[in-house]
Amino acid sequence: MHDAVRIAVIGDFNPEYETHHAINRSLGHAADALGIRMESKWVATGCAARDADKILRNYDGLFVASGSPYRSMEGAFAAIRFARTQGWPLIGT
Repeated sequence: MHDAVRIAVIGDFNPEYETHHAINRSLGHAADALGIRMESKWVATGCAARDADKILRNYDGLFVASGSPYRSMEGAFAAIRFARTQGWPLIGT
């Protein structure tokens, strides 16, 4: 059991994209405002393409990051499909 909300950020993190840094900051601000502990981890689209179900079950919710085109569009779709079919919380930008 975890004492933090775990969020998987589906995307291919690029340190040159300000929007990717903004996603990290925004998740932190939301957690602070709600008074909760939150852990987020970027999950590369290639990883999601290979085994979305196994990987994403470890998280409480999914955030599909901006940054298209993704390295693996199928991975981004696999994460969305997982959320829709499993009733997992999902937000996308």
